[in-house]
Amino acid sequence: MLSDRDYMRDEDGPRGLSWTVWLIIALVAVFALEAAAEVYLGPSLQWLQRYGALSDRVWRSGWVWQLVSYQFLHGSFTHLFFNGLGVWMFGRPIEAAFGGARMLGLWLVGGLAGGLLQLAVGAAFPEGISAQVVGASAGLMTFLAIFCRLEPDARILLALIVPVPARFLFYLSLGIALFFTVVPPRDGVAHAAHLGGLLYGWLWVQTGGHQGRSPWDRWSEGWRRWRARRRAGKAHAAREVLRPPFRPTPTSTRPPAQSDAEFIAREVDPILEKIAREGIGSLTAAERQTLESARQKVTRR
Repeated sequence: MLSDRDYMRDEDGPRGLSWTVWLIIALVAVFALEAAAEVYLGPSLQWLQRYGALSDRVWRSGWVWQLVSYQFLHGSFTHLFFNGLGVWMFGRPIEAAFGGARMLGLWLVGGLAGGLLQLAVGAAFPEGISAQVVGASAGLMTFLAIFCRLEPDARILLALIVPVPARFLFYLSLGIALFFTVVPPRDGVAHAAHLGGLLYGWLWVQTGGHQGRSPWDRWSEGWRRWRARRRAGKAHAAREVLRPPFRPTPTSTRPPAQSDAEFIAREVDPILEKIAREGIGSLTAAERQTLESARQKVTRR
């Protein structure tokens, strides 16, 4: 659950702002660049849309960067506004719970999963799927799925008006995305990308990603351990190279062994004299142990 006790402290982004805010700033900045390019360069020179929007050139021409770049582009101010609002609503609690780096990673990977599913469905239904896709909504759907799975009873305003439980919003969004992926409408909405983002967020929670037990977390932990062993091996090899060819044998700090007579004269006789003066009840535990050792030596003779 995303309760207060589970929230971890996370370093702020540059200038003290949260990483969620910086993500929204990046989306706005790219949209401003798009608008400026359209005004001053004309629609025919909108290289951001041409090279950055998700299309089948990912697999036809190897333009794999589109799987990331399309997430920062938007088709209109309304498109940007609602995606930014969703990132603000669901990104902040996820960042508070899991950290800014994990929040950004979930958004990017969720968008990647949505983009791959959109391309797969587009290859199967080339007539019903948009030729180009832009928007941050696939990663946003990942945020929504994670929040709704971890806080199923939280109240969310549907269409900013009707309060509904988070679990209802998740299943509603999943149903809409699944239906319109199977029955593609000509509405220009990338429903398959939404479905991919929702499924990735659901899978991340199901595999224990929120508890640090996802396959990615296990792989990362294994990678860190391998790197630590590798660094330790290199350090050991460096010590072997720098080790001098002749090393003097260290002088032992242990005292030389005592003979039985020396042991009795040095250790036992003072204890016997103490018994004669103060009685056997005055002996310490160490002195009693010394007497026991002396008795055993005498018995072995």
